[in-house]
Amino acid sequence: MAEQKGRWNWEVTGFEPPRKSPEREDHYQRPPLLARRYSISTSSFSTHSELSKHALSSKLFKLKDKVEHVREDYMELRQEAVDLQEYSNAKMDRLMRYLGVLADKTRKLDQAAVEMEARMSPLIYEKKKLFNDLLTG
Repeated sequence: MAEQKGRWNWEVTGFEPPRKSPEREDHYQRPPLLARRYSISTSSFSTHSELSKHALSSKLFKLKDKVEHVREDYMELRQEAVDLQEYSNAKMDRLMRYLGVLADKTRKLDQAAVEMEARMSPLIYEKKKLFNDLLTG
């Protein structure tokens, strides 16, 4: 590694590529790449086609089954959500009625307190007046 430390290069210590002799280079030629050609008979093609159709139909059946299961699960979840919505609406209605009853009772108590204060106020005023008259008189 003659270059800076930490930099990558093609030189690997301890490795030397095989050396080619000059006469070998002249005589060595790569053989042409051979491409293998497959001939498919019509009977094997139709068998393969039938197998692929069978595999495809099997996959489609499995997919259809999965879709059906998902649809059933979806419908169950949707029904459960509807039931929960109805339940929560019923609870909210009951709570609102209860709060309405409490509000009515609170208004009645406030009204009773105002009426009681209105009746007691003149009596308290009269009591203070009599007490002051007693002290001054």
